[in-house]
Amino acid sequence: MSPLQAQLRQLWPTLLLALALAALGIAPAYWGWQEASRAAQARDQSREKLQQIRQRLDQARAEAAELQQAGQRLQALQAQGFFARENRLEWVELLRQTRNRLAIPAMQYEFQPQRALEDGQGRFLASPMQLQLGLNHELELQPFLQALSSRSRALVLARECELQRNPGRPQPPQPGPNILARCKLDWITGQLPGGNPP
Repeated sequence: MSPLQAQLRQLWPTLLLALALAALGIAPAYWGWQEASRAAQARDQSREKLQQIRQRLDQARAEAAELQQAGQRLQALQAQGFFARENRLEWVELLRQTRNRLAIPAMQYEFQPQRALEDGQGRFLASPMQLQLGLNHELELQPFLQALSSRSRALVLARECELQRNPGRPQPPQPGPNILARCKLDWITGQLPGGNPP
């Protein structure tokens, strides 16, 4: 056996021990690296879940605010009487008072049968009305409609209005309307799920 082989034989256990120690040193480092990688992955997942939770919380808060606003609007409509039963006598009186207050020369109207609106569930009811006004001038129409809308418990929607010169206007000095206005209005009321109060 050569001296080199003899030295290698003597060094072999030391080399094996060094390799074993190196493996023992590398194994914890590798395990530590894997644990750090898992911890980083878990941290990222936790951050993502936290972000999702925050988004859901923000969405829930926004929905809660919307519900609160909707509840306030519902209470305001209930206080206004929007969900009361159709009250045509009250509406006729409002028409008469508005005509007198604004000095409208002539007025005719006709209510048609109440019907459910297009939502198909009957939550909103419309009472169509044909309205004909004799006006001194066209600028009287908008204040008349605004007065109805602001003073009525129902929501008053003007679907269409047509203005034309009055062909049968009396000659001066006799008073009479200069303009004829023909409007189609809907008097809209709401219906609560359990029915409206009387």
